[in-house]
Amino acid sequence: MELGERFRAAMEAALTASGDDVRLLPQLITTACVEVLPIAGAGISITDDLRVPLGSSDAVAACAERLQTTLGEGPCLVAAGLPRPVAASWSAIAERWPIFAHELVDITPYRSVASLPLPTPAGAPLGAIDLYLTKPEPISLAALYAAHDSIAVPSAALLVGKASDCLAGSAGATPWLSCEAAEARLTVWTAVGMLLARTALDNADALALLRSFAYTEGITLDVAAARLVRREIDLAAVIDPRPGADRRP
Repeated sequence: MELGERFRAAMEAALTASGDDVRLLPQLITTACVEVLPIAGAGISITDDLRVPLGSSDAVAACAERLQTTLGEGPCLVAAGLPRPVAASWSAIAERWPIFAHELVDITPYRSVASLPLPTPAGAPLGAIDLYLTKPEPISLAALYAAHDSIAVPSAALLVGKASDCLAGSAGATPWLSCEAAEARLTVWTAVGMLLARTALDNADALALLRSFAYTEGITLDVAAARLVRREIDLAAVIDPRPGADRRP
């Protein structure tokens, strides 16, 4: 059976088992990827100024997805802006993104990564499906492009189609954007807004500042943002983390 047929069969079975619950669609796509491809994990996200996670095949893949967003570097972030699939071996990851490589080997079994852009009719990628392998070499170029045509293209069409159905119906919103991971990522922008109100930074620099604070504290970007919004972290400590810095409002 061809890859496209196996993926379609896996998705049909998963959707049937879920009771056709569209809220689970991104997660079902990633688990189907693991079922039909020689990979250990997968994640799916939509991209804008900041990647918003929609689903992962398991907790380890979700961790790898958060890692790239927290650090602001990694192969999937590069691939998100490209119209073609990208793969990175362990040697390429270690050379180009050394901090990401150090953290990846520390907290996951993954040693190579590939990313499939989710194409839209307008041409700009909707997001990407990230594929994680435990081997130091990624899937072959031929397999990568076959996965793009047989998995990424129909997945994008399915996501766009289901989103249109939800927006046209009583749901009134795309259901997977209300998942816990997506809502946590959107909280980052609330935290960025708090930094903008207290500094002369622009969006990109405020986000970079929050990322730096999160990495220094050994927490994810999402956790740093949530704690800042809940006032569990002093805003001044993020703006100027130097010991002894003035913390007055």
